[in-house]
Amino acid sequence: MDNKRFSKEYEIHYYETNSFQEATPITLLNFLEDSAISNSASVGYGVKDLLDIGACWVLYRWFIKIYRYPMLGEKILVQTWPSSFERFYGYRQFLANDSEGKVILKADSIWIFFNIHKRKPMRIPDELAKAYHINGTKVFDEPFPDMDFDFKPNVTKDFLVRRSDIDSNNHVNNKRYVDWIIETLPQHIYENFRMTSLDIIYKKEAVIDSIIQSGCMVESEDTQNLCLAHKVSDINNGSELVAAKTVWQKK
Repeated sequence: MDNKRFSKEYEIHYYETNSFQEATPITLLNFLEDSAISNSASVGYGVKDLLDIGACWVLYRWFIKIYRYPMLGEKILVQTWPSSFERFYGYRQFLANDSEGKVILKADSIWIFFNIHKRKPMRIPDELAKAYHINGTKVFDEPFPDMDFDFKPNVTKDFLVRRSDIDSNNHVNNKRYVDWIIETLPQHIYENFRMTSLDIIYKKEAVIDSIIQSGCMVESEDTQNLCLAHKVSDINNGSELVAAKTVWQKK
């Protein structure tokens, strides 16, 4: 087993922070996605290389735990590595450390190798799998949690998919759904709690001019923590696009 990991350093800029001068959840997701893209480019399968063969990686699932949000001007090191490939699934791990080497974030993810012309999954070519340094180390001992989303949200908000929401794969970028989830939070939760865990499944894709409804409900709570369940749906056709759970800790 080759234990090589891809590493990339990031600095927290002003435009990547919230009113508390902390990196936002979307900023951290940007770093994770960028490190995965950079890792792929380093082994000869960057975005353009994949487009040349009519393929791309589409995110299917995140499970992320955030132990601390880095502050304005702080530098962090993100490590990422593919832990396995199975048919058209790629499993990728992430680990972020601060300048003192302390872990501030862990993430497990599942990606689908996708045929952009047929709009369906395709088997990962052997030569692509061999180009990566597979490292079977996992950041979490436990498997992805089960999720049951047979619930009716008690808070909803609608959004129109704009041109700026669309990525190079011609569908809504995965981070935009997290934006919609956060935007739907009641204001008192957003102001008084920090997100410490995100578990999200991407079921279907949305395209430009779709009308999206994001809904949430508090699943459990105590004096220090809230667990919320989320749904994101396409109002035009009634399809469920995303299901998620988040955990929020009192500031």
